[in-house]
Formats: sequence, structure tokens, C-alpha cells
Amino acid sequence: MQSAFPPIFVISLEREPERRARMRQELAGFDFEFFDAVDGKALDAADYAHRMDAEWFRIMRGRELAPGEIGCFLSHYALWEHLVETGIPCALVLEDDARLEDGFRKVVAEAVKIQDEWDVVYLAAMKKPLRTVRMIAALDGCRWLIQCRRRTGGVGYLIRLDAAKALLHYCWRIRSPIDYLYTGWWDNGLRVYAIDPAIVRHAGMPSTIMTWEGGKWPKLKRTLLEHAAGYFWRKADKLLSRARSKG
Repeated sequence: MQSAFPPIFVISLEREPERRARMRQELAGFDFEFFDAVDGKALDAADYAHRMDAEWFRIMRGRELAPGEIGCFLSHYALWEHLVETGIPCALVLEDDARLEDGFRKVVAEAVKIQDEWDVVYLAAMKKPLRTVRMIAALDGCRWLIQCRRRTGGVGYLIRLDAAKALLHYCWRIRSPIDYLYTGWWDNGLRVYAIDPAIVRHAGMPSTIMTWEGGKWPKLKRTLLEHAAGYFWRKADKLLSRARSKG
């Protein structure tokens, strides 16, 4: 049984000093390290063109990936590379718009004690309630480690070294926003669980990822066949998540 508190990495753009200052306040009393995010606005498309494979996302959602989404994808990927290169057995990853709920330290410590039972643990809340498949373990008097079907995003999560290694392979191609890929546990084979009720939430700050000129996502025209393909893919995705969660 392991109980040492994991190292904390905060993914943050170097050009966002106000966000970093807020995270220093949020994490007062914790040892943590800023991990410089990849700035999507400063990216040269030629540097990652060999990894792009986002056609299926365009068909599903009717839009291209935003530069900030690509930067976010590459930021998490770079952090997983860092974990593998340094051999860190378990880490806690936060984005710089995270807020900690009461009991954060205790619940994380309890989850780390049973880290042999999971690969990735979501810490953040969603707008909609999580759909519990099964209870994994009680963490304190009111929170559980659960298996669920709903994605909860990358604002905060625990990750083990073996999972980071697997995700470097699984997420090498840039196919969609990072949340869609590393949370697709029914495809990547990882034991991806969540803490419910959540111990991390969004700070409600303006996004530095989903920014387009004019403030709106430019929609792309899709053929009827592409609309149908996107619809049936989403339905199949839901069915597979249900079937494999029972398996």
C-alpha cells in the first residue's frame, strides 16, 4: 500500500502570469511545479502536420480543431513524456483553471494508497452528473472512486506511469481534443475511474483554448453522408462504452 502524496504538475502557459499567481494561492501548502504549456497561437502547423488525423472529428463535429485545442493536446502529451522520461510512478496533473474542493488532500492520499487498482483517476466535476457503472472503493466519509461512462475532462487527474506510457502510444496522432482520446477507456484499455463527488472544479475563467477570431467556432459544411456517419459513430461510441464497461 502506497501513501506518499504524488508530485503535482500544473499545465500553464508561460504568458499567463495572472493564472499562475492564482494557482500559487490555490496550492498554498502543496509542493508543485508549473509545466509550460504549448502555446497553440505560436505553433507552426508544419511542426505537427505529420501527426494530424482529425478528419473524423471534422465529420463528427462539423468543425476543425482550434489552435488552442492542438496546443492543449500537445501540452498533456509532453507532460506524459516527462513522466516517462523521469520515471515518476504517479503524478497529479492540474490545468491552471482548477479550483480545489474541501478534502482534496485527504481524498487524493486515499486514492494513491490503492493506486494498483486504477490507471487514471478524474478529479474534476462536470455540468451533468456522472453515470456510475460501479463503485470501486470508498475514499472518505462521502466520496467514492467510481467507474463511470461520462468523460470529465483534463482539468485535474491522477495518472500512473504505466498509463502515461500507454497514452504516448494511443494519443500520438492528433485526432481530436485531448479529452476525447485519453478518456476513451473502452478503446485504450486503461482503468479510468473518477472521484464522486468531485474534488476539483473549473474556476469559471475565460478559456485560453477555445478561442477563434470573432469569438465563434467556424462551422464547416458537411455532406448528408458525413452527417449520417457522424451520427452513427456517436451512437456506436455510446453503445461500446456501455458494453465494455460491463465486460
